[in-house]
Amino acid sequence: MKILRQLHERTSIRTKGILYMMLMISLIYLSVSLVVLSTARKNMALQLRQFHDSIAEKLAGSASDAMISRDYGPLLEQVRQLKLTSGVKNVTAVDRRGIIVLSGNLREIGQTAPDAYKRFQATGLPPQDDGYDGSRIFLPVSAGGDVLGAIRIDFAKRNRPGKEFRKTRVELVYLSFLIFAAGIGGSFIVSSILAKPMARLVKEVEAFEKEITFGDANLYDRSARDESVQLRQAFQQMIGNLKKYLKEFRKMSEEKEKLTCMAAVGQMSAQIAHEMRNSLYAIRGAASEIGKANSQPEIKEYIDIIKDESLEMMIMADEYLRFSRIPSPMPRLCHLKEIVDKVAELLETDLEEAGVKVKSAGAPGMQIMCDPALLKQVFMNLFINAIQAMTGGGTITVEYELSGEWLRVHVMDTGPGVPEKIASSIFQPFFTTKNEGSGLGLATVYKIMLTHHGEIRLAGSGKGAHFELQFPLPGGMNSRNYKTEGLEN
Repeated sequence: MKILRQLHERTSIRTKGILYMMLMISLIYLSVSLVVLSTARKNMALQLRQFHDSIAEKLAGSASDAMISRDYGPLLEQVRQLKLTSGVKNVTAVDRRGIIVLSGNLREIGQTAPDAYKRFQATGLPPQDDGYDGSRIFLPVSAGGDVLGAIRIDFAKRNRPGKEFRKTRVELVYLSFLIFAAGIGGSFIVSSILAKPMARLVKEVEAFEKEITFGDANLYDRSARDESVQLRQAFQQMIGNLKKYLKEFRKMSEEKEKLTCMAAVGQMSAQIAHEMRNSLYAIRGAASEIGKANSQPEIKEYIDIIKDESLEMMIMADEYLRFSRIPSPMPRLCHLKEIVDKVAELLETDLEEAGVKVKSAGAPGMQIMCDPALLKQVFMNLFINAIQAMTGGGTITVEYELSGEWLRVHVMDTGPGVPEKIASSIFQPFFTTKNEGSGLGLATVYKIMLTHHGEIRLAGSGKGAHFELQFPLPGGMNSRNYKTEGLEN
């Protein structure tokens, strides 16, 4: 079994296809040939028998006339002609007394042949010899119901049936050449059609493996010639490599996540320390001046400085705490447009002072599962950023779009837009282009969208900033496993 398996693997599909096809064609051809030859042999024997029977019946009729008239001349002439044309070897006729009245051997004429006469009496005048072998026929000679004698015709072995049979065999040989040639060509074409996609896929898998391993890929046993075996081995090797890479990738992702978290904590700590240090310098200076102050108003002024700086430190600490621990959403069905309209109403004064208008387009009636308070914070941040960017006035456009299982919201402004070099960093914590910004606004927006199983991205636009937000629709695949846990660092 092992040898057969190795032979199977080391033989290409084309070769095996040709061999299997030839084996099948050979079996079919041999079966058909046996049937054809057997049928041809039977048909030829039957034709020969019928031919001999017709000659025997004519001779029996002529022998009857000769025995009645006692004139055997015409019968002898007929026998002579049959010997020349019909393959008759000898004709022997006996009368009722068993005397040979006709024979190819003249010395036998007039002699008795009791065996022949007894035979036709014992068989009850059979129409033909039961032991017929294609060379002898025995018939009774009768007239008007009276038996006159018997006749035996011996035939020479004829060459014609043999020639016909050989002709049939030659035709079968020619047909075999044609069938085998067509079978080889057809099996090669079919095998090539089947093998080429496999070979192409093996090369593609090998190229992919080389690309991800940056080296020579040994995906299958080079001694294997069967394309299906090569493909199976290549896929098994590739799956094994992918599993190994995925395991390493998960390990690296976990380590990267830890490092990213530590980097974020370190960045936040540095930011907090920087901001608090400035306030502490001011507090320390004010406290030092209190001891030097000579009047109550001066003391009150320094105390106010200490209070203001302490309040700014508390506000800053609260902002960092809110970012680090966003409340868990409490989702319920609500219309997103109502939340956006509420934000525009709350910022009405700022919008009027900045000369900014808010427009809506394509508002759907579809509701989504969301926490209105958190989403209000999302659109509040986006609107405030847009207002601050459009110093000379402009327009904020909010468009709503249904797309499959998602509700998409486009928030666009007519400001200067976001430079391409910083577009990938705007959602990172503490990244800001403002002198007094904390860099937590868009980072908070991003985290809130994640808690709602949604997405936010900065879409490309010719002018102004364009934010695209996606929310899962109720009952969709994206909202079936809706979780209410918040995201925490």
